[in-house]
Amino acid sequence: MRTFKSIITLSILLVGMTAFSQQSNATQALPEGAHLVNLRDADNAGMGFNDILAKYKGKVIYVDFWASWCGPCRGEMPHSATMKKQLKGKDVVFIYISSDQDAAKWEGMIKQLQITGDHYLASQKVHQEYNQLLNVRTIPRYILVDRKGNIVNTNASRPSNAATTVEIEKLL
Repeated sequence: MRTFKSIITLSILLVGMTAFSQQSNATQALPEGAHLVNLRDADNAGMGFNDILAKYKGKVIYVDFWASWCGPCRGEMPHSATMKKQLKGKDVVFIYISSDQDAAKWEGMIKQLQITGDHYLASQKVHQEYNQLLNVRTIPRYILVDRKGNIVNTNASRPSNAATTVEIEKLL
């Protein structure tokens, strides 16, 4: 009888672990609408910071400098999602530039937090370029770029600040 109970208990544990594993894997899918570009890959090695911004000329750009290990960065992501919903259908793009050293952690956090938008894992080149241009020394940090490609705010407010949406709408 004792062996039978042990087998039943073990079976229940295995079924539970399998269900949990499947649920965890489901939440680890890349969110629809997320596009990842690893600037450290050979195919993207020539791309610079200005090349990234140029891709979106004609649209308002909200740039989020972040990293997977940054608690305040992660804390802003739900607010960013809300802001995207408020501005849906308008000519604004949200791009995320990560200073992560580990590509797997970068991608894993995008999946975990379900962050939509265009994501770039900064190469040393891009990191140096935006630091020279914007003096990005701490994160999170945000910038705002107008439709013509001009950086209009090098220290834009965070997504959690209602003024951010207002500032973006003024540029639309």
